[in-house]
Amino acid sequence: MHKIAFVQGRLVDQIDNKIQAFPIDTWKDELEIAAQNDMKYIELTVDLTDIEKNPLSNEDGSLYLKKQLNTQSIEAIACTADFIMHCPPWISDYEKMQAICKNIIEGLGNIGCRFLVFPLVDNSSIDKSLEEQSIKFLLSLEEYLKKNNVEIVIESDYQHKELKSFIENFPDKYYGINYDIGNSASMGYCIEDEFSSYFDRVKHIHVKDRLLKGSTVPFGSGSVNFDKCFRLIRAYNYKGNFSIQSARDHSGNHVSVMLKYIKMVENLLNE
Repeated sequence: MHKIAFVQGRLVDQIDNKIQAFPIDTWKDELEIAAQNDMKYIELTVDLTDIEKNPLSNEDGSLYLKKQLNTQSIEAIACTADFIMHCPPWISDYEKMQAICKNIIEGLGNIGCRFLVFPLVDNSSIDKSLEEQSIKFLLSLEEYLKKNNVEIVIESDYQHKELKSFIENFPDKYYGINYDIGNSASMGYCIEDEFSSYFDRVKHIHVKDRLLKGSTVPFGSGSVNFDKCFRLIRAYNYKGNFSIQSARDHSGNHVSVMLKYIKMVENLLNE
């Protein structure tokens, strides 16, 4: 059975109008809200700003987070390394960012969270000139992934042939792909080409809707063909999990909107 998670911060008010940010002051409240509404799975997120306030950044904090998750009967199935977008290590601060990654990987190991979503999009997007440095950085973390039973799933804006070639630089046991349905639709990519090229390396999926060449929007109002996408997901016998990385609801109905989207994904999986 697939697990469908909400992304941390989506059930509480936005921070500085950001679509995604770690809710420093309300993360425990959010876990309570999730539990009260029978949401059993979460994808955590880590920002670079005030990273020391994120419980995943140190051992004591991660053990406290584990206790809070257990209290609310919520499982962390993934974590998004947004801090990579805030300071791409192949451009600057290589050693600092490497140390942060190691700490977060150890934190994920402490709470039993398997996947670290590693974004190579937006500010941390790469091209051929940055491939060697980014591959070196990612492979430098393999020892820590192995030690903590964590895997990196790479989210990339590469076209399907480029991404297939890129992911072949990494051992399947510790590295895979995070497929983002909305990002691919926004780039105008052909989902059939993507799936036939590299779907065997997809280990986690982000679900959202985006306009072509545009922003994240409510489900059904963007360029994603959800019926087609999930038909292919079923056809490829995908066994992994999903995270709802949806647009924020400006009316403040965070919980009801998330529940609606989770139900939508459940229905698409069961057609």
